[in-house]
Amino acid sequence: MFRRRGGADALEDERNDGERSNAFVTTLQFVYRHSTALVPASFLWVICSLPLVTVGPATLGVYSLVLSLRETGRVDRERVVGTVRENLVPAAFLGFLPVTFVGIASLYVVSGLATGLVGTAFAAGALYAGLYLGVLMIPTFVSMAGGVDPKVALRESYVWLASSPVTGLQLLLVTGIVLVATLGLSVGFLLLFAGVAATYHAEVVVRAVTGSEESLPSFAATRQ
Repeated sequence: MFRRRGGADALEDERNDGERSNAFVTTLQFVYRHSTALVPASFLWVICSLPLVTVGPATLGVYSLVLSLRETGRVDRERVVGTVRENLVPAAFLGFLPVTFVGIASLYVVSGLATGLVGTAFAAGALYAGLYLGVLMIPTFVSMAGGVDPKVALRESYVWLASSPVTGLQLLLVTGIVLVATLGLSVGFLLLFAGVAATYHAEVVVRAVTGSEESLPSFAATRQ
């Protein structure tokens, strides 16, 4: 399933790994430069996500804001509002999927149903599905924020994630680290989590589509 690469290909892979290792540093620099836009966006994301069913549209809005900052250096409010309005229903549905599965797993644990082989397996399966869908939504929502049709974005993101499991794991781990780090601050989660996480996600996805490998082609086309 995996091919061993050598020579120029190995050197290229090594260079790409070095670039990816700097993604979080680039993210912190970006957040620092645009903190006046990202801090309010993070706060609004938390407020707008409270009903849970609105997590998807709120997340799409933050990704759209980050992409507009990356491309123009300012927040294009019309673009952000237009992107959310055009994709309101699919964003709400897609965003609620991981919340549903994680919620089921949490319910099983809290209620004590996650006991025995069947209960434990069901809770673990629901948690895995929720985490997987959460990671899958990252490139999907970034692509949607870039103007890609939701169905196309979801399909291409699934293929990309299946061919780049290490990158998917990286996205999950770094997002978890950002979550824990911001929760450790008094108001860090409210003011930083969404902005930092969305910026890092966009950084990783943009680097992937502008690299040598062909991935998320529709999103890559919108960057040209």
